[in-house]
Amino acid sequence: MDRRTFTRGIAGTVGLAGLSNGVLPLLCQGGDMRKDTHSAKTIVSEGFEGEIPDFHTYQATYAADSGKAHTGKRSLRVTPTPGKGSGGAYFRLDGLLSPEKDYEFSAWVYAGAIGTARLYISASDGKRRYTKGQASGGKAGEWVKLTGTVRGKKGHNTDHDVMLAMTCTGESCFDDVVLRETHLPTPPIEAYPLVLKSLRGQADKHATTLRPGSKLVLDAQAGALAFGFECFEAQTPVDTSVLLPPDGLLVFAVDAPRAMAVTGSLVLEPDGDLRPGLRATVLCDSTVIGTPMVAAAPWQGVGNALTGPAPECFGTRPPDKVQLVKWLMPEGRHYLFVAAPHFRGGGTFRRLELHASAAPVRTPSHQFALLSDTHLGSGRSIWMNAKLNEPSCAQLATSLASLRDEGMAYAFLAGDMTDGATREQFEALRKACRDVGLPIYGCIGNHDAYHASSRPDVLELCPDLFPGGRTDYVLNKEHLRFIVLDGSHWKSKDGTFVDHYDRGNYGGIGVKPEQVQWLRDTLAADKQTPTVFIWHYPLHNRGGISSCGYKLRKLNMGSDVLAALEKAPNVVAALCGHTHWNEANVRGEQRHLINPAFCEWPNAYRVFRVYDDHIEWELRQVANRGFVRESFVVPKASSWMISTAPGDLTGEISL
Repeated sequence: MDRRTFTRGIAGTVGLAGLSNGVLPLLCQGGDMRKDTHSAKTIVSEGFEGEIPDFHTYQATYAADSGKAHTGKRSLRVTPTPGKGSGGAYFRLDGLLSPEKDYEFSAWVYAGAIGTARLYISASDGKRRYTKGQASGGKAGEWVKLTGTVRGKKGHNTDHDVMLAMTCTGESCFDDVVLRETHLPTPPIEAYPLVLKSLRGQADKHATTLRPGSKLVLDAQAGALAFGFECFEAQTPVDTSVLLPPDGLLVFAVDAPRAMAVTGSLVLEPDGDLRPGLRATVLCDSTVIGTPMVAAAPWQGVGNALTGPAPECFGTRPPDKVQLVKWLMPEGRHYLFVAAPHFRGGGTFRRLELHASAAPVRTPSHQFALLSDTHLGSGRSIWMNAKLNEPSCAQLATSLASLRDEGMAYAFLAGDMTDGATREQFEALRKACRDVGLPIYGCIGNHDAYHASSRPDVLELCPDLFPGGRTDYVLNKEHLRFIVLDGSHWKSKDGTFVDHYDRGNYGGIGVKPEQVQWLRDTLAADKQTPTVFIWHYPLHNRGGISSCGYKLRKLNMGSDVLAALEKAPNVVAALCGHTHWNEANVRGEQRHLINPAFCEWPNAYRVFRVYDDHIEWELRQVANRGFVRESFVVPKASSWMISTAPGDLTGEISL
C-alpha cells in the first residue's frame, strides 16, 4: 500500500511566522512539549513508495531511489546541479496551512559525501522569500532525522508560494517526510521575561554584597536555577554544586556599594561532551565576562566552511577553573549569570569567585554603543545560525531604549541595518529608532544597498541617521571625531560601479575612488583629534585558529582605505561588522574591532566609555536570552562566534 497522503483544502489564509530551533524538553515537567499530536491533522505524509509528487525544483533534479530507504523500498534522491552549490526539491503548500496553527515537519535524510542537508518551510511576503522554520544537519552514509517547527498566530496575510524544501549540497536521499499540526509552548522570546522575573525573585532572597577590595565566593545555594525556557519557576539548588542542563541559567544577585573594577573566576567541571565550542556564557547583567571553550584540533564547517554545521569531532578536557575578564560593575544591584550552552549541558557548577578592586573608578566623559548587522526584515533566515530578521525590529528598539536609560550619549549602527534594503524595511528601521530619545547614526552595508532606490529611501525615511544627508559623513563628539564611510557600492563584471545588485553581472562590492580621496582629504584636515573610523567591513581580521579550534576565515576588504587610515597619525580605531563573529585585533597603533551580529547568534554589541586619555569597551549580549536562544540553530552547534581569541570581551583604546 502506498504510504503517501497529501491532504489539501485546509481553510484559511496562509501566513506563518516563528521557529523554534530544535525540540526542547520540558525539564521541569518531564513531558513532550507537543500536545495532542495523535489527533492533529497531518498535511503531508510521504514515503515515496508510489507515484513521486510533482515537486518544484531549484538547481537540482530528483528521482525515486530504489537502492536506499529509511522504511519501505524507496526514497527520494535529490541531486544538486554541479557547480551551483546547494539545490533541492520543494513541496508546494499554498492553501494547505492555517495562520492560526502551529506545525511540525520532519524527514529522514541519507546525506551524500558532503554530509549536510536542510529541511525548511519558506514563503514569499510579496517582496522576498524568507524562512519560516528549519532543520539542518545530516551525516554522510547514515539515515538521520531532521525536525523543525513553524509557529502560527503571527503570520503574514501576504504570504504566498509557501513551500517545504528538501535541499542538500551533495546528492542525498530523503524519506518519510511528515508535516502535521502540533501545539508549541510559549516561544523563548516571550517566555524569558517570566523566567527572568522568577530568577531575580529567587536570587534576591540570597543577595550578597561585594565591597571594594574584597573577595566574594558564591556556591550554587547562593543562586537561583532555571532549567530552560519552558519552566517559569526558578529554584534554589539544594547542594553547593549543581549540574547545568542545556539552556540552564544559574543567577546570583550581587550588590555593589559603589562602582568598582571586578575580576574573578568560575569553577565549572566539564562533563563528557567534548565537542568543540562554547562551555558556558558568564555575564554581569548583559555584559559578557567569560566564554570558556572546548578546544579541538583545527576544524571548520561541514559542506561550507563558513556556514556549515560543526563536524563530528572532539577536543581535549578543558580545565575546571576559568578566569573571567576585568569589567566595570556600576553601583547598585547586579545579576550574574552562568548560562549553559544551547546545544549541550554546561557541566557541574562548583563556585564563582569575585574580586573587587579597592581603587576608585573614574567617571567617563560619555558613553556610546556600536551595534551591527541588525538585518531588519520579514521572518527569519539561516546563515551561520538563525537571523531573526522580524523579531530584531522590536528587540532593536528595546535595546536602544535600554542604552538610553543607562546613559549612552549616542549609538552607531555599523551596516546591514536591513536584510533586503526595501522601502518597507527602512520604514521598520525608522520605527525602531523613532522616539527612543537617543541620537543614532547609520552606516550602509551590503544588505542596505541592493536596489537603485535603497539609498534614496533610507535618506528620506531615516534622515537623522545620516548627518548632512550623506552616507559618508564626519561626526564630532567630545574628545573624538568619527568618520563614517559607505563602502557598499556594487561593481559589474567589467569593474564599473552600478547602482544596484545584479547577480548575473556581479563583479564585487567596494568604495569608489572619489570616496577614498574624500577620506584622505578628511583625514588630512585634522591630524590632532583622536579619530574613530566606522564602516561595515573588516579592514584587518586575523584569520588562523580560534579559541575552540575553528579555522577563522579572513574577509579583509578595502586595502586602499586601510592604507589611508594607517598614514593618519590620529586614527585610533576602526569599527565594523559584516562577519557576524566577534574579533578584537591590534594593527600597529590602531585597534580593529569587529562586532558580532545583533540579529544572529551571538546577538551581541559593544559599549564604549570615553575618557580624556583612553576608551574602555566591553561586549554585551542582548538582554532577552530567549531572543538569543531562538537565534541559535541547535543542529549546527556553531557556537564559536562569541569569542574567537582572548581579548575579545573587553579592552582599551589609547587616545
